[in-house]
Amino acid sequence: MSSIASKPASVRVRQAGAFAAGAIALALLAADPADFRRTPLLIGLAYLAAASLGGRRGGHWSTACVLIGWGLAVVLVGEGIIETGDAPAYLAGAGAGALVAAGLERAGFSADLLGVAAAMLLAGLLFGLSPDVAALEQGETYAAALAVVAVVNLALALRAGAPPDPPCRS
Repeated sequence: MSSIASKPASVRVRQAGAFAAGAIALALLAADPADFRRTPLLIGLAYLAAASLGGRRGGHWSTACVLIGWGLAVVLVGEGIIETGDAPAYLAGAGAGALVAAGLERAGFSADLLGVAAAMLLAGLLFGLSPDVAALEQGETYAAALAVVAVVNLALALRAGAPPDPPCRS
């Protein structure tokens, strides 16, 4: 797993660009409530782009896998291709993504169990809260969240690119 401090600034900048592009795509493609079901897949694709730009050790692989698996299930259920309840299909999709992440981890990618678990937990919480929190059923909310991820990556890149503080002298 790539630690926050060890990722090169250049990787963070490239990944920030992927997240920013994902935010724009999400704002454009999921603005229509009928297209909202594509949100997890679009976010997953943004994470996949960021992971790809970071290479095998650049991080984000676990999140990408889980969100793409879940997102594909959401789209397939929404399109009527899979005729089952939402929860079983979504859980199976996220589980399939977790299996892909495990395979990537075995192949030397920075896809770890903690990332898988965190992505599944957050996805489940947001899905569970969405009927009660109207903003969680709008693509713009998630576009804004991806934009924040982009800004955080840029801030971390600036911090990583800054010269170290001089040692304290007594």
